[in-house]
Amino acid sequence: MKTYKNIFIVALMAISQLIAPMALAADTAVATMDLSGNVPVIFNVTARGYPGDLDLSPNVIVNSRLLGMFHMKYNVSLATLTLKASTATGKPEAAGTAYSFGVAWTVSLICSSVDPAKGTTITPLIAGVEMASAGGKALAAATGGIEEDCPLTASWGGTAVTLPLSGKYSMTYTLTMVSI
Repeated sequence: MKTYKNIFIVALMAISQLIAPMALAADTAVATMDLSGNVPVIFNVTARGYPGDLDLSPNVIVNSRLLGMFHMKYNVSLATLTLKASTATGKPEAAGTAYSFGVAWTVSLICSSVDPAKGTTITPLIAGVEMASAGGKALAAATGGIEEDCPLTASWGGTAVTLPLSGKYSMTYTLTMVSI
């Protein structure tokens, strides 16, 4: 008899849950979804020269001639940005002899994001010249990435006193970026 009584109580409770559910304490369910993505490291520099020979005629003075563009694109901090010349003098040479300039050969690289001086005149040598100022490196690290065209210009004047030796005077500039 006792068994029937227990079965009857269980059956009544089951039927009462189906007809009118009992109010119980509120349930809480939590689901968490972690999302992440990676931004790839972009760190490159390309050079684009402009065609045309340099006018190295005597008595010709040239101011701020565009030699070419360096295109920088990076999203990591800079340690150094060095402009180097392929010649020992930092000037165009023919067979190891520098052209005899009447007005000095000077170069400007205008990279406003890393050089607040914006185009300071330099004479890069084989060892190279650091182009990024401390403030420019900090700016580059803080902005989240930089993409910039940096024009390379030169000024010079042919000598008025001496007729230069004939020949092909040439050189190469190399911009080297190193990340931290």
